[in-house]
Amino acid sequence: MTERDTHFQDTADFFFPEISKRFFTMYARILEQRPIQEIDAIEDEIRTLIAQFVYDVAYHALEYGCGFETIDWSTTERISEIPDLDTWPPTTVE
Repeated sequence: MTERDTHFQDTADFFFPEISKRFFTMYARILEQRPIQEIDAIEDEIRTLIAQFVYDVAYHALEYGCGFETIDWSTTERISEIPDLDTWPPTTVE
């Protein structure tokens, strides 16, 4: 395993129960053949949770130093300058 795989393992352990609860709920609603609107609502919750988590990770990284000490911006202003990650980075990064 690489540094990329293991460095934030505690963060993954923290996040996993939150997201797994929602996936469990979604699968249960599918098995119960609940209305599609209920399933869509859980999917939206999952997407929102992921977006919030990524935002919080970026906030945490910027608050605890990433070379931005000389820029006089608030953390939220700096976050707004980070592009959305919509593809996986190259797997050669460690």
